[in-house]
Amino acid sequence: MHSEKKELTFFDKQKETIPTEELKRLQLAKLKETVTFVADTSALYRKKKKLLKNDAKFHSFDDFSAKIPFTTKEDLLKSEIYENLCVDKKDIIEVHFSSGTSARPVHSFLTKKDIREANAYLARTWYMQGIRAESTFGMLASYGLFSAGLLNHYAIQEIGAFVVPIGGSSPLKILDIFRNFSVDSCAAVASYYPYLIAVAKENAIRLDGLGIHSIIAGGEPFSEDERCYIEKEFGATMYSQYGLCEINTGLAGECGEKNGLHILADYAYPEIVNAATGESLAENEEGELVLTTLHKEASPLLRYRTGDITSITYEPCRCGRTMPRIAPIKRRVTDVLFYKGVKIEKEYVAKLLADLKKYVNAYIWQMEVNSLGGRDEVLLKVVFEKEGEKNSDHIGESLRNSLGFKLKIRAFTMEELNQLGNSKLKNFVDKRKIST
Repeated sequence: MHSEKKELTFFDKQKETIPTEELKRLQLAKLKETVTFVADTSALYRKKKKLLKNDAKFHSFDDFSAKIPFTTKEDLLKSEIYENLCVDKKDIIEVHFSSGTSARPVHSFLTKKDIREANAYLARTWYMQGIRAESTFGMLASYGLFSAGLLNHYAIQEIGAFVVPIGGSSPLKILDIFRNFSVDSCAAVASYYPYLIAVAKENAIRLDGLGIHSIIAGGEPFSEDERCYIEKEFGATMYSQYGLCEINTGLAGECGEKNGLHILADYAYPEIVNAATGESLAENEEGELVLTTLHKEASPLLRYRTGDITSITYEPCRCGRTMPRIAPIKRRVTDVLFYKGVKIEKEYVAKLLADLKKYVNAYIWQMEVNSLGGRDEVLLKVVFEKEGEKNSDHIGESLRNSLGFKLKIRAFTMEELNQLGNSKLKNFVDKRKIST
């Protein structure tokens, strides 16, 4: 009986429990195929990166890292729209954009084969997080050009689940859909759940009575305190998930052990490098995640620098999976703001607000720097708790003492809050860099 139950925890047991050495042989073979294909078909790599078919003649991962140059978001932003298209334009059936954490989003093309293969791989992540053929799943991510909605929708349907494409609906409508359709699992960017909780409380709605058992949070890091808060309010298990439009969404996710995120390393090859020097780092050393696509024909990428800081381990997990695990993303290389000589880190601001949780919601905030009349000023947007707005002077004084500079505080507008479900919450917005 126990073995039957264990079997149900895998969507594709053979791939999810592949021996590590066999996985590495597979990765090396796929890397050679990918480099050969890209050198033959991509104008970006052939002309700008000077990639040759001969560069595919490597015999180890170290050799691969030494021979193949990095690809950066800047490379993609500076490219012509079809410069990295590796198939005939008539073979494209879909395009998606990154969620816009840079001024101009990056696009990713897909063929029918790309989507078919992605569905089979990504379904493993969703199945691991409790989604089954009998599930009724509420997808809260945007169904526009942002990749998280539609591409994950396809993968969840691969499992056989009933998907309700809620998208960017209002919070009360979302809660109404949850109740009417008996939604038992859902996904959104991490920062949206505290807002949904706040709306539910305002309207005397018990989230733990909705029958939701699995909550998936992606798109941005969250703390364990935030996870505990959300799990308690929903009466559900919350899983972290990681992905990016350039490679694919749903690329890595936590299993029930919550001991790192299993990355689909047979779909994309992961490396960890020193963010400053580009030097390859060893297992369990923290650095920047670099990814190479192994199953993408329209817009493949080689050694793509994600900007996300993590580490990787190939040690088998207690869940039985042998796919390597990356540590939860702590921050991005860009999760730092400089103001008046002060280096402000996202984690530090989050900690300061956690100390003020009596007055503000510690999980929903945005720090914006503006230049007005030649003078820079900082605006902190928050969601006030019941007595918070009356104590804004106290909040401002407390933050000034910790940060070393004065800042203005205001509440998010309802329009701003309603946008949270459609995209990641960008905690730092530096408008000094925007030229007119």
